[in-house]
Amino acid sequence: MLTEQQIKHFNTLGFLVFRQVFSQDELNIIHEEFEAAMASAYRHAPFDGTRRHWLPMMGPETPFFAELPEDSRFCEVAEQLYGDDVFFVVSDANRYVGNTNWHPDHNVDPTQDCYGVKFAYYLEPVDAESGALRLIPGSHKNPLHNDLRENLNELGLEICDVPGYVCKSEPGDVVAFDMRCWHASWGGNDDRRMCTIVYYNNPKTAVEDAATRNRARSNAKSPEHFNRPGESLYDPHWVANPTSSERRQRWIDRLRELGFLDAISSFGIYGWGSETTPTENL
Repeated sequence: MLTEQQIKHFNTLGFLVFRQVFSQDELNIIHEEFEAAMASAYRHAPFDGTRRHWLPMMGPETPFFAELPEDSRFCEVAEQLYGDDVFFVVSDANRYVGNTNWHPDHNVDPTQDCYGVKFAYYLEPVDAESGALRLIPGSHKNPLHNDLRENLNELGLEICDVPGYVCKSEPGDVVAFDMRCWHASWGGNDDRRMCTIVYYNNPKTAVEDAATRNRARSNAKSPEHFNRPGESLYDPHWVANPTSSERRQRWIDRLRELGFLDAISSFGIYGWGSETTPTENL
C-alpha cells in the first residue's frame, strides 16, 4: 500500500518508481510467456527491428500476465490513486524500435479524453542512454501539459535535451505514471522489451463518461495498426472469468457498459487498441 508521501508524490509529479517488485522467479516466467506469445502472434511477420510489435497478454497461454492486473501490487495502488471503482484496461507486451518522441498517452482535457495510470516494466536494464522512460514531472496538469503541447516541438530540442526525470531501471523495477504525463525515451536499441498494466479512472460525470466511451471506440483500431487485424485484447477466456473473481467481474461489467467490449470482429473476438497507437510509445 502507498504511504501518504507516495500519494502526494504521484499527485504532484505524476509518477512513482517501485524497485524490485518482481522476484527472479517471476521474471523468468515473464520472459518465457513474453517470447512464446510474441513468436506465436507474429508468425506472419517476425520481428526484424524495423516495426514495433505489440500484444495483449490476457489469454490462457499467458496466465501470469493475465492475472497480474488482480495482483494487489498493482490494482490496490491504482485504487488508492483513482478510487476503489478504478477499472483495468490492458496487460500487454511490446518490442520497441528506436527513440520515442515526447507525448502524453491521454489528453488532460476531460472533454476530450479519459485518464488513468500505467505501470511499465522493462525486461532489460535501461538508463538515460539506452531507452529508459523519461517523464516531465507535473505535466499531467495544466498549464504545463498544454504549454508543452503548444510549444515543445517548436523548441527544436533533441529528446534527451528536454529537462525531465530519467527512470533508470533494472529488471524487476516498475514505474507507475499518470497517462496524461508527457514522456519519451532516448537511445534504446531496436528490440526494447517493455510491458504495461493499465487502469482507467471510472468516469464520474457525463463529460468523463462521454470521453471514456470515445476512447473505447478509438481503442478498437489498435490490433489492425499493429499488424494483427481481427485479433483481440479481451480474450474470451479472460472475459469468461473462469475463477469467478469478483474484482475482474466488476471490471468486465464496467468495460461492457462503457463500450470497450462492443468491437467484435468478424471472427467473434473482442478488439482493443488506443487512440494514440502511432505515438503511444515508451
